[in-house]
Amino acid sequence: MSIHDKAIKALKPADYLAIEKEHALLEKFLHDLRDACLALDKLDQVSDREALASYSGRLPTFLLYITELIANHFEHEEKIMLSRPNVTENYEYFRIHQQAHADIVRKLDALVSNCFTLNTHKTTAEIYHLFYKSLLGLFEEHDRTFDDPFIQSTKT
Repeated sequence: MSIHDKAIKALKPADYLAIEKEHALLEKFLHDLRDACLALDKLDQVSDREALASYSGRLPTFLLYITELIANHFEHEEKIMLSRPNVTENYEYFRIHQQAHADIVRKLDALVSNCFTLNTHKTTAEIYHLFYKSLLGLFEEHDRTFDDPFIQSTKT
């Protein structure tokens, strides 16, 4: 996920700090999730049952935490967008961006529901990998389509 280092600095200082903090949390989450995938790949399915059970037990926390984190980030991002000159809830770009957020949340909810039901025919490692790849894809697509142009628009 791109942090848009140069363009984001054009935001108001408080908005800049909040967005940087949120992006850092999202980055950390993705790194932690990737690290969990790598650790799971190294575990033996037979001899590492306790570790596997631990990762399996933590999966719901991963799934629910990111859902809350993303929803809060999108809400904050939309608030910042509405604070920009000439941007209202009727502004077409805002409505499209807001709809993209709603679509991501809907896809994330479906992904989370899917991950909760996969444990009957997928290993814990397979579920983590599926979640990581799917989540990364959602973030990258949103960055390319919306966040990069929005943040570029804050340049003076």
